[in-house]
Amino acid sequence: MTAIANLDAYYGEFTSEQEKDVLSVPLRLVAAWARNDAEGVADSFTEDGILILPGDVLKRGREEIRVFMAAAYAGPFKGTGVTGAPVDVRFASDDVALIRTHGGILAPGETEIAEELAVRSTWVVVRTDGEWRLAAYQNSPRGAGATLRW
Repeated sequence: MTAIANLDAYYGEFTSEQEKDVLSVPLRLVAAWARNDAEGVADSFTEDGILILPGDVLKRGREEIRVFMAAAYAGPFKGTGVTGAPVDVRFASDDVALIRTHGGILAPGETEIAEELAVRSTWVVVRTDGEWRLAAYQNSPRGAGATLRW
């Protein structure tokens, strides 16, 4: 999902116009991240959206998300990108969708996700005034880099 040259490959089995519409939310966030654009990432969320990340990160609302991302892009996320692909899209109603993606953070200059940066993400997207935005986003480590052991 960094620079998606082939959107058909990104959408995979999710080919309905409704599925493509909701999958535009991750695409917008990925594009903003590629620019290290905290405002663009925050704008992907609803005004009261929630961002939950590993490391006990819980941000509520666009302004908290913007401030967090601006600091991250000035520090540990500087020059990074994100990538991913949808693995599940479900509609709770005409205006609420749940998306699950597999992806992760790309270190500066990298095109593949390092094991320790691979994540499984859940996106709750809602349509308000005709536009899809993130109401909530959460990810957790996946694969060999996952920290939770059963």
